[in-house]
Amino acid sequence: MAIIFGNNSPDQRILHQQYEVLKTRGSDTRHVLAQGAWHLGVGINESDAQQAPSSGYYQQDGCGIVVAGEVLTTTLSPLSAAELWRLFQDQGIAFVKQLHGAFVLAIVARDVLYLVRDAAGQRTVYYQLEEGVFTFAIETKGVKVGGLAPAALYLPALFQYLSYSFVPLEHTLLKGVKELRAGCYVKFRHGDPEVQQDDFFTLTDIPKSERQDLPYWSQRLRKEIDEDIQQKLQHKEEVGVFLSGGLDSSIIAARVAQLHHRPIHTFSIHFGKKYPNENAFAKLVADRYQTIHHEVEIKPQHFARRLPEIIRHLDEPSGDPITAPNFELARYAREHVACIFNGEGGDPCFGGPKNMSMLLHHWYGEPVSRERAYLASYRRGYQHLEQILLPEIFAQLDPVADLERILTPYFEVPGLSFLDKLMRINIKLKGAHLILPKVERMLGAHGFVPYAPLFSKKIIASSMEMPSNLKLYQGIEKYILKVAFAEDVPDAIIKRPKSGMRVPVRYWFQGELRRMAKQRLREDRIREGGIFEPKAIKELLAYDRESGLDRHGLLLWMLLTFELWREQNLIVRGT
Repeated sequence: MAIIFGNNSPDQRILHQQYEVLKTRGSDTRHVLAQGAWHLGVGINESDAQQAPSSGYYQQDGCGIVVAGEVLTTTLSPLSAAELWRLFQDQGIAFVKQLHGAFVLAIVARDVLYLVRDAAGQRTVYYQLEEGVFTFAIETKGVKVGGLAPAALYLPALFQYLSYSFVPLEHTLLKGVKELRAGCYVKFRHGDPEVQQDDFFTLTDIPKSERQDLPYWSQRLRKEIDEDIQQKLQHKEEVGVFLSGGLDSSIIAARVAQLHHRPIHTFSIHFGKKYPNENAFAKLVADRYQTIHHEVEIKPQHFARRLPEIIRHLDEPSGDPITAPNFELARYAREHVACIFNGEGGDPCFGGPKNMSMLLHHWYGEPVSRERAYLASYRRGYQHLEQILLPEIFAQLDPVADLERILTPYFEVPGLSFLDKLMRINIKLKGAHLILPKVERMLGAHGFVPYAPLFSKKIIASSMEMPSNLKLYQGIEKYILKVAFAEDVPDAIIKRPKSGMRVPVRYWFQGELRRMAKQRLREDRIREGGIFEPKAIKELLAYDRESGLDRHGLLLWMLLTFELWREQNLIVRGT
């Protein structure tokens, strides 16, 4: 994966320090640009140069640009850094509205810096403004260098992490470090006291199409998905697809297999014979398209000792336990293929099962706010914050300001159906701050550039443009996908309800992960951290169902991964 980083500090050593903490992303070649007060860097490895040809830099007349990823035109032709610079010269920063692809880029024009993240949020970038010094990098660890401010925990972000299982919007768990939101850019002029932000892909200005007919939308989606796949297949030989057995990954596996010029590899996870899995459904697709199919068993013994490494690659903790199995699956796939496709995007863009409870609440008016109902639907730690946090920490929680106010603008936007409001939340928050980053980090750790054809800018726009009832029709979720790809995907997969990848963390923490959890979450460590209530952690570890806590496995996963992150980012750095 390519990396970009930079700053306007007078201390030129900071740029080198940024590179040193980021080069684990696998960059083989480093380029440095000095433009006035600004110092920019880009690192490119061999796999990214092949899979994301836009990665690189260009400089001219005291100005410059650094790019990580693949920047595409509307017709999906790749753009080089030099071509992007010329577009900027001709159109100003407004040119980013026409860009497609998965990328982050930084432009310096004299004393002004623009930092841009792609529309879907398939790549991530972070920044900080401290004492007039603006620092940016593709990971938080590349921002917190130079000693300008100590690494400190931002408590509202912790409350959000425990409630959502990720941190939405721009804040991160590190105080002062912000994540650039998907489809946004920030502008900072050297010497200014503030950073300006603009959202160029809001999803609120896409008018509903007058076309209601299924054939039109089926053909349009097939065309857009196929074009995206074909663009990514150019010059590729050994190609793989992560195939879960669900609808979305089955669609991608089917189309990649039909469009590629040689047999593809498909990779499925299972957790051992005693746990349920979807491999029978995955095999239906693999057999139909005669893929080279790999069923990979993942157990805690495979990844437990690598959990600290996994957290380092994640950069921020993830409350989704599929991250560790995905890391192991990518490690296995690296031995067989050079690129990986996945089915991410189907749920947030086309109405997955998480929306049904919210729709019932909306239609039948349960006596609880939309915001609280949405937070409860995640079924993470939202309802247990008072139990798992120390009283003095919980006392600092403002539920409205810290949790609910994030959602309110999404629910109040005019002109959208309630389902489309939910889609927009899922795309802009969960998609851009959980789904896409975790895939990018876990695959990027092994040199892959992940491909998600169901989560492209064109597909997101089409989702918002199409009639809402084509996404959820008479209780049938992702209706349009099921109609559009009925001939490509086995009927058993089309008709089966969504089940999701069930990671058996509730059993792991009573068995193979129990020793590690007890060690990492032992009472003296918890007291030293000064955040969590030791009694509640003890009850979770004991699976005490009389305590009022539930979802023990998921809560333990979130706490364990947070504590591993805290040890790497706060304790080591002296806070």
